[in-house]
Amino acid sequence: MLKKLLFSLSWLCVIYALLFPFMELEAIKQVDSLEEWQKPSRLAALNQADQKKVLQRLAYTQPPVPYQGLPDFSQIADVTAKKRAFFTYLRPHVKRENSRINALRQQLLDIQDKKQKNLRISLEEYAFLYSLYDEFRLEVASSDLASLQQLLLRVDVLPESLVLMQAANESAWGTSRFAVEGYNFFGQWCFREGCGMIPLSRGEDQTHEVAKFDSPAASIRSYFYNLNTFHTYESLRLIRAELRRQGRPVRGEALAAGLGQYSERGEDYIAEISGMIRFNRRLLEEQQP
Repeated sequence: MLKKLLFSLSWLCVIYALLFPFMELEAIKQVDSLEEWQKPSRLAALNQADQKKVLQRLAYTQPPVPYQGLPDFSQIADVTAKKRAFFTYLRPHVKRENSRINALRQQLLDIQDKKQKNLRISLEEYAFLYSLYDEFRLEVASSDLASLQQLLLRVDVLPESLVLMQAANESAWGTSRFAVEGYNFFGQWCFREGCGMIPLSRGEDQTHEVAKFDSPAASIRSYFYNLNTFHTYESLRLIRAELRRQGRPVRGEALAAGLGQYSERGEDYIAEISGMIRFNRRLLEEQQP
């Protein structure tokens, strides 16, 4: 009887040893719901336990928004009701993205505080920091205070009013072909053949396509990535940083002034987005918690 028990226990140990790496990998997957461009590439030097800790630092702080297909906003005759439905559909995705960025930013501020006090930074914190350098496209090889400050310019929230008004403007309140066929609410382009949808008005000498996404969450993640990383929107990030420095709230209308290169219309586009934020302010604010 004892031999049988020991034999069974030994086989359980063998099975556990075989399955443990996959169990650990599944645990990592559960906290790692990031896009390919968000996944860290500098974790190879860490053991699995430390890798998991870094992934937890990088992961979303809120669960995914349950998938819901795009409503047919064109069938909502009442303009105010259509706007409310549009905000209700997209707002949870915006909140989830901002929640993650807020968590990343707070961790960066904690590391910055330790550096300012000449305290030791852990290996896990270094791995987290360099993972963010990768994600937010900063080609630096240092963890000094100046590099941290450059990263903090990028790791910051985008006001809901700005995101929702740009989405409304670029997608005709969720009724454009690109929104309906590809969840593209922001007119985002891609440049690899077959990566998206070919615009009907594309010139013969042009090769771009309009990106196609598999969910509204992916579209919003890409939009956040664009505004927080591409040099085109550096002026927007500098406006946001100055508001932070002055202790003022980061509002959509103020950041809209940094969108001059988002559209060929330049200043007219800025005026239009700013005007939409002002005009829809009551509707935007009535759904706030």
